[in-house]
Amino acid sequence: MSVDKQRGTRHINRVKPSDIGLLWSAQSYRPAITKAINEIKAFNWLPLQTLIANTISPGPHPKYGGTYPCLKTKNVQDLLADISPADHADISSIKDSSRVSVKYGDLLINLTGAGSIGRVSVFYGDQKPITNQHIAKMTVKPQYDEGYLCSFLRSWWGERALEQGVAGSTGQINMVNEHVRSIPVAILSDPAQKYIGDKVRQAERLRAWAKDLNQEVTNTFAPLTQNLKPKQTFWRAKKAELSPYRINPKQYDPVVTDLLHRTENSTIRLVRLSALLGERGVTGGATPKGAKYIDQGTLFARVQNVKALQLDLSDAVYIDKNSDQQLARSRCMVNDIILTITGYPGTASLVTEQDLPVNINQHSVRFDISPKYSAAYICAAINSDFVKHQVNRASIGGTREALDYPSVHGLQIPLLGEQTQQWVEHAVLDIISARQLTKQLTQAAKLLVEALIEGQLTEQQLIQAESSETANHALLERLKTDGFDGKGEPLFPDIDQLEQLLEEAADQ
Repeated sequence: MSVDKQRGTRHINRVKPSDIGLLWSAQSYRPAITKAINEIKAFNWLPLQTLIANTISPGPHPKYGGTYPCLKTKNVQDLLADISPADHADISSIKDSSRVSVKYGDLLINLTGAGSIGRVSVFYGDQKPITNQHIAKMTVKPQYDEGYLCSFLRSWWGERALEQGVAGSTGQINMVNEHVRSIPVAILSDPAQKYIGDKVRQAERLRAWAKDLNQEVTNTFAPLTQNLKPKQTFWRAKKAELSPYRINPKQYDPVVTDLLHRTENSTIRLVRLSALLGERGVTGGATPKGAKYIDQGTLFARVQNVKALQLDLSDAVYIDKNSDQQLARSRCMVNDIILTITGYPGTASLVTEQDLPVNINQHSVRFDISPKYSAAYICAAINSDFVKHQVNRASIGGTREALDYPSVHGLQIPLLGEQTQQWVEHAVLDIISARQLTKQLTQAAKLLVEALIEGQLTEQQLIQAESSETANHALLERLKTDGFDGKGEPLFPDIDQLEQLLEEAADQ
């Protein structure tokens, strides 16, 4: 979420002269903003700039087209910054790149842009990228915890304090640098900061482990597409290869044809997806007529929510009960696979218990896999380059390519050796669990900050949780999906699984 999400909801406010800051716009003094700053200042606090070693200011104006990684607004999304995908810049004109490069543990803040302004992320990488003029880096002084500071700035209270410094018109808004430097930060004792900061570092550990595991899964299928036949401009198809319902040339691309023939002649078993399906088969989604997106209800997965292996429902919308009932045929169950068929066809996600209840729109299909096979393995195989080549060949359309249902049924799925299938299955399940726990841990860090400021939690309890496993478990059990001591589901339904995966990730 960006800090301007609620901006403009109120324009006439009463404020005390003592509450007036650097800006004079009415939008900077919504009651929620003034309250947040006053609540923070009830703690021992310091201005943000006091905690940062460098002067908080925008990065350089890089020239793109070079080879040096450059972080942009798109890389500062979640609490953990992601260097992928990175743009690259030419830094030959920068006299001292070390001064503007981002180091391990630095914070990044988006200074411009409606919908992204004020987002703060922590960077845990060793690539030392630069930023551009839309992002400021913040190198946290050694006596403060970067994980805690980032969690504070991404909490509801920190975002409201940042929001006061948003200036400009819609579409051209920016953060006032001096305000960013002056926002108050609640200063906790070292153990309390560390307890919250450790949740962020644990999230990064799981994320990095999941990334490595995912690469191993990719490498498992990589030999299938080695030494591909060179692409050709023109080709001839044999009469025996012609399909009764497809006459477009791309359907007979010799690169894919050779790939399939070569695999068929190997020891690897190829099976049409239709032969792997369960009893419910392939079902497409739809958008019910008159459907309205709401804040609660049944999750409605769109193309942007379907990622390789796992759904990302962080920005998913909800549909009401009536709309969900209209789409009962495409409602998903645990271990269903959701496959995108338009827009960006060929990306598959495995549905887990945490995703439910979820339904899909017309740009995806869902299908179940026979109990004879592993849905996790099949999902990984569909996301492999081997199947991607088939998807690209089968996709039809002009500006927007799509897969039809016969093409979905006809995808050739490689079944590797039994032990390999089992390893891939376990790896995929670990990847999904690690990614989910990454989000839960960063959410936990923010909720702990919010509970502390709201008086639901004391600093002494954080200190006790830092030094006692029993106290730590007790605190984690109070975290719910809707807040600290909330009425929702437990944020960590299986703390033992969390600790087990953290141990596995630490061993890598």
